[in-house]
Amino acid sequence: MPIVTLSADGGNGQTISTNVSSNEAAFVAGVFSQSIIMSDFNLANLAVMREVASMKNGTTAFVLPGIQILVFPVGLVVMSVWLAVGLAAYGMGTYDRYNFREQYKRRSARATKAGTGRI
Repeated sequence: MPIVTLSADGGNGQTISTNVSSNEAAFVAGVFSQSIIMSDFNLANLAVMREVASMKNGTTAFVLPGIQILVFPVGLVVMSVWLAVGLAAYGMGTYDRYNFREQYKRRSARATKAGTGRI
């Protein structure tokens, strides 16, 4: 497709030019007069309309999105690893606090028992 450049003289004598995209250009005669140029949006819209029409006449079956995992869930794996590390750290801290509490109870029991005499 050709690149069409428009040029003009401005009010202050300065030359102004711009390119016309092939999506906006319409060729009335010549080699490119038979070609149909569509923008990306119009191409996507045409594809959607074709798909809807094929679903209506039964050619294509409707597939409910989100019921199958089509891509390997990397985020799920990464978050699972972070969850395992976090739960391990939390569990280790809880276990250490439990052991410290039991040790404190034994020490305080020995300290209060030491003041009494033997029989």
